[in-house]
Amino acid sequence: MSAREKDYHTLRKELLRTNSLFVDADFPPDYSSLTFDKTPPAGLRTVIWKRPTELSRNPKFIVKNATRFDLDQGYLGNCWFIAGAALVATKKKLLERVVPQDQEFDRTYAGIFHFNFWWYGKWVEVVIDDYLPTDGYRLIYARNREEPNEFWAALLEKAYAKLRGCYEGVDGGKLQDSVVDLTGGISETVDIKDKSQIPVDIYEILWRSWKMNSFLGCSISLPPNVSSSSREVRRPNGLYMGHAYSITALAVIPFKGSNVRLCRLRNPWGRSEWNGDWSDESYQIRNLSSEAKQRLGIVIQDDGEFWIPIDDVLVNFEEIQLIHLQPDATTQGVAIDEGKRQWNVTVYHDQWIKGVTAGGCGNAPYQDLYWKNPQFSVTLRDVDDTDNKPTCTVIISLIEKEHNNKSKIAIGFDVYKVGNIEHIETYSVERLVLDERNGEVKPEAKPPPVRDAFRELFLKHAGEDGKLKAKELKEFILELSRTEINEPLKFSTETCRSLITMMDRNKSGEMSYEDSIKMWKEVKGYRAVFQQFDIDGSGTVDTYELDKLFSTLGFPVNRMVQTAIVRRYADRNNKIRLTDFIIVICKLTLMYQIYKDQQIKTGSPDSASFTMNEFLYYTMYC
Repeated sequence: MSAREKDYHTLRKELLRTNSLFVDADFPPDYSSLTFDKTPPAGLRTVIWKRPTELSRNPKFIVKNATRFDLDQGYLGNCWFIAGAALVATKKKLLERVVPQDQEFDRTYAGIFHFNFWWYGKWVEVVIDDYLPTDGYRLIYARNREEPNEFWAALLEKAYAKLRGCYEGVDGGKLQDSVVDLTGGISETVDIKDKSQIPVDIYEILWRSWKMNSFLGCSISLPPNVSSSSREVRRPNGLYMGHAYSITALAVIPFKGSNVRLCRLRNPWGRSEWNGDWSDESYQIRNLSSEAKQRLGIVIQDDGEFWIPIDDVLVNFEEIQLIHLQPDATTQGVAIDEGKRQWNVTVYHDQWIKGVTAGGCGNAPYQDLYWKNPQFSVTLRDVDDTDNKPTCTVIISLIEKEHNNKSKIAIGFDVYKVGNIEHIETYSVERLVLDERNGEVKPEAKPPPVRDAFRELFLKHAGEDGKLKAKELKEFILELSRTEINEPLKFSTETCRSLITMMDRNKSGEMSYEDSIKMWKEVKGYRAVFQQFDIDGSGTVDTYELDKLFSTLGFPVNRMVQTAIVRRYADRNNKIRLTDFIIVICKLTLMYQIYKDQQIKTGSPDSASFTMNEFLYYTMYC
């Protein structure tokens, strides 16, 4: 049975009823779950998949309580994930959301386990079987070195590998990415490669974030002259290049007449520590009071966790990661338990729409389209109370929904300071008017005198009642355009129906002679403006130019309406034809007037069930 089709509890119930063990067809115990090309991982001669019940006489999902010390990195190069999971393990409530406690190797055991991850904007359940990669005797990847019969870490790693396609999918990455996937937080990176550019208040930034319940980590990159086959390289001070560490605590300790600012780091290997100042065997630790040692939780053993001064962090590391938790019921509970504050979060949703808002990154030759990208205005008023500066802290994160793991499309954003936001003007469809300006109705202009040829041509195509139906109007416009503008306008019957609807004030479904004069004048006017934007004379206009085109006509329409127009009328090359554009104009003007008439009838501009933008959007899309 497939884990895609049913949730964990349903699957486990069926397995227990049939007295069988789960085998995940979507992530089977073979090479397809290890590497993308379904071949054996490099450097591993043999991989034998075994269940925990085959590796231990007394397997446990969790022994006592899950802690950061349960996670030791194995053969896989995923220190970024192990370090991230170790951070989350410091918050019991957060870990229990990712690692549900309703599973064990007891009477409810059926070879099936489940975990939860924040995957591109929502929590998703990942169901797996408990076959794990081994060398025949021991786990190859994540495990608990001190408690080899505990398996929650190994199973969590497998679920994350399934989420990312295979185990190779978690071989190399960024610590902040794993913590975001485990918490739903917002990541921030501080680049400290250039030591001259490190913020002077970096420790205050870390301290403030830590007090706001944020997670912290740091990493060192491999230098370019090191072979790509080397995953990590040890320095004489005990730190490893090409490695990520979690920051599990901060502390300021009085020592020898001054205050020392410390960070507690953990190596995801569960061993190999810093050997400089404030390390386990250092002069500073040996001369520290027992009270201070107790406060720091000093444990003199090679467990991978150590204290290090912030100055040494800044000298040795190249990047600091911060992951800020979004407020919800779980994170609020953690904040209350630890006496910490929470962030305020505002979420904006938008999309890159081909032909409307997919403006690209600003590179030539499309640099003029950059400002088509979605934009948001943010005003900061809540001044930080942790320092004496009149400034606010804001963290901005961009996330792509429905993301494909193998996608190579880069996304990004830029932040601009607006000097005086009151001078920014935003157009909306509320200003879409033909015959209205400032609430006053312009008197309808009298039709200009016309030649007898126009009347004769009208009567030629009109019916016995002296009026044009849609099909008759189609032939009339075709012949008239050949004569007057030397360009045959081949309007569809649908376009002609729209023209009649727009001009037909008495709702007869036909066009009179007087209406045809006004119609032709407006069609020529629309065509003249359209041609200004039809640079190559193809009879089409790029949809990116729609806002300028509508503004030139005096119809500034907002992006929601533009999007509907593009989706309904543009071709695959984001082009719109003159005839389709005239349909759009007809619909906009007519529907706008209907909307305004309805408001007048009800006597209140707020009484309509739709806003005008929504009304026009559905009009354009239908």
